[in-house]
Amino acid sequence: MAFPGKIRQFFRGEFGTGLGIIIIAALLVEMISIVQYNKLSSLFYHDMNVRSRIVLGSMADNISHTLELAETTMRENEWEIRHYLPYPDSMFNAIVRLIDDNRHVVGGCIGFVPDYYRSKGRLFEPYVAKTGDNGYRMEQIAGEDHDYTQTPAFRKVLETGRQLWSDPYMYGADEPMSLTTYSYPISDETGKIVAVCGLDMDLSWLGDTLNARQPYPDSFAFMLNDEGDLVASPPLSRASAELVNQVADVVNGKCPPLDEKKITVRQTRMRRAPYWTLVQVYPTAEVFAPLQKLRREQILWILSGLLIMFFMIERFAHKERQLRAVNMEQARLGGELAVAKRIQMEMLPETFPPYPERKDLDIYGHLVPALEVGGDLFDFFIRDEKLFFCIGDVSGKGVPSAMLMSVMHSLFRMVSESEDSPSRIMQALNKQLCRDNDANMFVTFFSGVLDLKSGKLRFCNAGHDRPLVVGDTVEELKAVSNLPLGVFDTTEFDEQECLLRSGTGIVLYTDGLTEAKDTQRQQFTLSRVKEVVSNCLDVSAEQLVSALENEVGNFTKGAPQSDDMTLLTIRYMREDEGVALREKITLTTDVKDVERLGVFIKSVCERISADAKTAARLRLGLEEIVVNVMSYAYPEGQDGYVDIEACSDGKELTLTVSDGGIEFDPTAVAAPDTDLAAEDRDQGGLGILLARSMMDYVGYERAGDKNVLTLKKSLI
Repeated sequence: MAFPGKIRQFFRGEFGTGLGIIIIAALLVEMISIVQYNKLSSLFYHDMNVRSRIVLGSMADNISHTLELAETTMRENEWEIRHYLPYPDSMFNAIVRLIDDNRHVVGGCIGFVPDYYRSKGRLFEPYVAKTGDNGYRMEQIAGEDHDYTQTPAFRKVLETGRQLWSDPYMYGADEPMSLTTYSYPISDETGKIVAVCGLDMDLSWLGDTLNARQPYPDSFAFMLNDEGDLVASPPLSRASAELVNQVADVVNGKCPPLDEKKITVRQTRMRRAPYWTLVQVYPTAEVFAPLQKLRREQILWILSGLLIMFFMIERFAHKERQLRAVNMEQARLGGELAVAKRIQMEMLPETFPPYPERKDLDIYGHLVPALEVGGDLFDFFIRDEKLFFCIGDVSGKGVPSAMLMSVMHSLFRMVSESEDSPSRIMQALNKQLCRDNDANMFVTFFSGVLDLKSGKLRFCNAGHDRPLVVGDTVEELKAVSNLPLGVFDTTEFDEQECLLRSGTGIVLYTDGLTEAKDTQRQQFTLSRVKEVVSNCLDVSAEQLVSALENEVGNFTKGAPQSDDMTLLTIRYMREDEGVALREKITLTTDVKDVERLGVFIKSVCERISADAKTAARLRLGLEEIVVNVMSYAYPEGQDGYVDIEACSDGKELTLTVSDGGIEFDPTAVAAPDTDLAAEDRDQGGLGILLARSMMDYVGYERAGDKNVLTLKKSLI
């Protein structure tokens, strides 16, 4: 009685209580393991079936693909055979090109219907076979001892007009090969079948292909044709011929099924012609070997796990304390990111409408970041009756992109405050971004300058999505892509321009709009954007942005937003009824072309009712300016052009002279001293002098690759 009492006392102690818990837990785990073993046996059996389906399906697909290559070769070269039908001797070369396109094809022939080539006799079947020295053996094999017209394949293809795969057969006496022949009907220009082309495919690769990647060490596969005969056998290193024949008899129903405790057999039939059967054989012991090993080791696992349990409890407690600290840190970071998001959003325009006093402009923009902060940006402002605007998308997401976005926003404002050319704005932004860009980040960017008086839009695109132009229809703006900002500091950016009619809108967006994804990972696409915009031709800028965002929300159906989404819509609404004159002429650099300028100026002066004195001075000054451009703007020997545009709203006349020559600012040239004799003063400057004396405004700018001189005169 003393010993049992000591045992009870031991288990009542602190250590004994823990040991008792371990023993009880061990018994429970062992009971669970027994149930688990039975469940795992079923799962292993299921896994074997799944693997079998995958392996057989993969084999069938690989074989079908190889056979399809032969069919594709035939279809792609059929036109050449048809083209050379009038030339029987060219058939050999056509066959060479056929069999040369596929390494598994070892030979080919074309059997023509009887008497097709009377010069070749009743039967004509050119045959070409590959030889071991990378050459070809060519011969005409039809004759009394070989009447191909009596073969089942030839007759069946002629009757049905369809392609046909033959059952495998052995060919050759010295080194017999397992072959299958693909027969294909050849038609003439009238659609009549005049021949059958056959491609002989070597099947020696089948056995290796079937057994190349077996799921178990001693598993193997073979193939049977429709008659149950072997098409391809496994290597003898995997299975004996006796075992293969025994399994084949089981598949063909010639003997009862094998004991699945020893061997498991699965099969599938190819889903396309030729409808051969693939058979996969698994040694059952190998299938369940991992489970048996697992069972033997399970007790050790259980004991080890129970011993580790004590340490895990403490470890979990430690992790819980760490998790609590991490959650507190995340809450702090979340608060800081919320502040960063507010600061970032405050950098962008947020007051709409931004210019309530203007009736010629309707603008609305909105940014929806994918994370707390994002890398998209947009901005706009008006200077000198020109609307400067931009939209951009920084590579990546999160805090780094947001920081670069802030830099780009500030740079755009700073550069465009003193620069009117979008291309030069891009050039300045690109050079700043390329400087110390160790992170190799880049920005897609679109910048535009809209002249609110004339409706002329100048723009430059750096790899950004092309905006949509909304008028009577919705079209993409024909913008040259250029490279994004930050790629190379030597990148040149093309500047373009177009004229916006009153009522025309521009929709700018980032790829977060077109690439928004639903729960099936399908993208919203540009076509859907155009469809939404087409249904909103007459709405305000804000309503259009809201319509697009609502449509994207309905499309994504709660899927997480994968990228920042930014929209900027601008509608230009200047009325054109007040335009009394708009004429344009393009001259060559030939001075003789100045005569056309005189006719042009006369027409303009008549339409604005200018008096004779004003017309004469206007002609003299403009001709002097244009002749200087013709003489000095372009290098000697290079052809060029001069564009002169006259525009008037009845109150003011605007003349614009532009050329694509060397950059030159005539307004920076000192006025000539008219007190000196003509032969004593420097050449040039009289045109600008006359222009300044009679015009209210004379200004120059370099717009992209053009010199643009603007002259304005009040008519009231």
